[in-house]
Amino acid sequence: MTDDSPDRPSNDGTRRQFMNGIVSLGLGALGLPLLSESGTAASGPAVPEKFRVTGREIVKTKIRPDSVTVTKRKISDDLRRRYGITPPVLTKTETFDRPKAKQDDLPLRDTRTEKRPWDTYYAKEDEWKAHYRKTGGVSVQARDPDEEDHPYGVWEYEAVDGGYETAAPMNVISEQSAADVAGVLTSNGWTDNVVQYNRYAYNSATNQFEQQDKSVATSTFGFLGRNHLKMWEFEGYVSGSAHVDSSVPHEATSFDDAEAAIEDVFDGASNWYGYDDYYDMNNGSQLDHDGSATKLVEY
Repeated sequence: MTDDSPDRPSNDGTRRQFMNGIVSLGLGALGLPLLSESGTAASGPAVPEKFRVTGREIVKTKIRPDSVTVTKRKISDDLRRRYGITPPVLTKTETFDRPKAKQDDLPLRDTRTEKRPWDTYYAKEDEWKAHYRKTGGVSVQARDPDEEDHPYGVWEYEAVDGGYETAAPMNVISEQSAADVAGVLTSNGWTDNVVQYNRYAYNSATNQFEQQDKSVATSTFGFLGRNHLKMWEFEGYVSGSAHVDSSVPHEATSFDDAEAAIEDVFDGASNWYGYDDYYDMNNGSQLDHDGSATKLVEY
């Protein structure tokens, strides 16, 4: 994919010239800050370092003929220090129905345990809200990609024991509706009947964490893995978390590959295209995500 792709319209026929015109104004087409001269956002990270927790996570997956149950235990002394939690453990269990066990290629019964480092950002809801209220006065001209300063969500969050943990970066954005974006993907073999973990994003307009509005994936259950996109629609703008799911227990193995797969679909769709690395979200800290989001454009 190049800047001179013929199916990408612009004011003067090429995407590069179109973007050069926008950059000269210092603002994106949506009133959003673009990249700084160094190629990254001029502000600091969108998540305060004081919310960082480190420790370990134990994931236990029970596979049974009629269901799959995933229990996560997150252990960190930071939880004891900050909240007085003793023992310093957060626990969450989620169960999925398994309607066609003989066809999903999983064993009928199995128990799997995985231990891994836990290094993330976790805070109670009132702490997150206080953070976003405090940072809300920064103007667009300051090129601060914080969620308080534009209608896009920057992070997908997991709700755990009364708090929220950063779970995945947003890497897809659009001015079109979540239904429009989903419609293009379902017309190309994806499904909007998706079994998934429910996740949240912070909406600065309502000062609330809100559950995803719509999801699409390359399969309903994805027991053996799939491409998966969760979308939130704030103030008419779509933020999406695109990732490749592993087999059960469904952990993200790549963000970039799923983002590229979605871009390819929109490049081939009538009156749409995907604009790779359109906007620096300043959230590139996980797996292969580079901090930039692909914009899905209808023309």
